Amino acid sequence: MAEKPVRRRPGGRTARTRESVLRATADVLLNEGYEQLTIARIAAAAQVAETTVYRRWPSKAHLAADALAELAGAENPIPDTGTLEGDLRALLTQVVGLVERPEVRRVIRAVVSLAADDDEVVRAKEAFWAGRFAGAAAIVERAVERGELPADSDPYEVIEDLAALVYFRLLVTGLPLDGRVVDRSVRLVLSRQDGQGKGEQS
Repeated sequence: MAEKPVRRRPGGRTARTRESVLRATADVLLNEGYEQLTIARIAAAAQVAETTVYRRWPSKAHLAADALAELAGAENPIPDTGTLEGDLRALLTQVVGLVERPEVRRVIRAVVSLAADDDEVVRAKEAFWAGRFAGAAAIVERAVERGELPADSDPYEVIEDLAALVYFRLLVTGLPLDGRVVDRSVRLVLSRQDGQGKGEQS
């Protein structure tokens, strides 16, 4: 009688460890804030050795950035509505909904205020934003394929223009984030891209 094959859980032990660590990190960040986050505390909560955490995340800034990226990816998936305007509007509406949560807003402000001369912090921030822009680039790539944007459109610039007003209000002025912010941001992006397209045709 042949032995039954051993069934392994999808992702394996490494994936499960990463999930546990990031879940524990998100819990501390959202409930208590960045200041209370330590590698030792997260390792204990995830039931792994501190060295296991350090192998993947060299600092708590990297750990926080990865946990926030995981949260953003889960709660702010890249939309595919079939049109550029629809995708931009859906994406920014999700962003506003996420950053309007008091606990998320508190964490973002804390992470942004970290020392700019700390190399570990700088690299962690760069990794977070690079991941978010890389995912959102699909919106621009699909728009190019549909002929809604010129072939040389820069995904980074499009998404940067889209989100700029939201983060300016969140981090600088403190003015409300509402549907009008979404409408204004989407219009600005579309008008700029339309203007660039007409300029190339003339």
